[in-house]
Amino acid sequence: MVTLGESSFAYHGLETLPPPSVKGSHAMQVKTLVKDYLEGIHFDTKTPFLKDHDLEEAVWSYVKNLDMGEQVERLALKKLKITVTLSHQTYTSFPFELKVPCAIQGLYMFLIEDSTPEMIEDLQHFGQNFVLNKRHRSAIFNNFDAHLRGLSRYYGPHCHSTIIKSTFDFINGRVIEHEMEQSGFQFSSDTRLMPMFLRSKVGGTEILFHMLWPKSLFPEEQYLMHYFPVAQEMALFMDFTNDILSYYKECIIGDDKDNFVSNFGEAHQVKPLDVLRSLALYIPQVLASVYRFLEDKEDLRKPIEQFVTGWVLLMTAHRRYHLVELFADEQYLPPYDEDA
Repeated sequence: MVTLGESSFAYHGLETLPPPSVKGSHAMQVKTLVKDYLEGIHFDTKTPFLKDHDLEEAVWSYVKNLDMGEQVERLALKKLKITVTLSHQTYTSFPFELKVPCAIQGLYMFLIEDSTPEMIEDLQHFGQNFVLNKRHRSAIFNNFDAHLRGLSRYYGPHCHSTIIKSTFDFINGRVIEHEMEQSGFQFSSDTRLMPMFLRSKVGGTEILFHMLWPKSLFPEEQYLMHYFPVAQEMALFMDFTNDILSYYKECIIGDDKDNFVSNFGEAHQVKPLDVLRSLALYIPQVLASVYRFLEDKEDLRKPIEQFVTGWVLLMTAHRRYHLVELFADEQYLPPYDEDA
């Protein structure tokens, strides 16, 4: 039994009944849905792949100067290009000195996302140690702690505190996912809200959205109530765009069951492909509502449009997601850049 209000409140308008099925192989249906989605958000597939080698050098210099050890440096080097590319493509109009802390934040998030089981205890205690101003066991978390505190130089009280709060959510979400895996957790139709609640914790999208508003460019006393109303819509856009554009690599190339599409389907007894189809229909409407709200706010709409383009480009142009291969027969997406 679906309780009153779930569709509009708990699921933010996401239809929980499966839409009509479409015939064709699994991969072909995903290909069609991805293409329809990209066209639905008016993404230009010919968008150039932007790079900034100076930014890459600055972030790598930051890592090297911290002397966190060979293992951490190896992990950081693997994530360096994707982190810097994402920051350069999403915070496009930022001056260089603002892109650097954004890229460093992204690098720490990628390292946490791919953290090893040995780091779980550090993750479990990170938020508490941060609040109590206690040292962490490992150098990477001590340096991340200092980085987060240092963001006060660039962001006002609302954005800075939200970035920290959302970082706690992001880290705690990683811990919960680990505990779910260790315990063999199964989603239940009696806890239909859990997949959406968990999704809001693990994506880190609130962090990325609030980093769009450094105080030197967007003083909070002037701009906060202009961008705050679309914060949830943008978080949904980022989370579910990632889910839509990651589905091919996770559920067709791979067999990953630990993602929102699979979790939501399990809790609601809906096929994952039907969840994907609902998302692909719903999220363009969410993004359109953001643009309508910002129609007369060009100074805010422009950075959001740039962010949207960069966020989608990360997944359509990077080898991590395999979407160029999915569309290889029609060359819908350009070939990979050498740094992709």
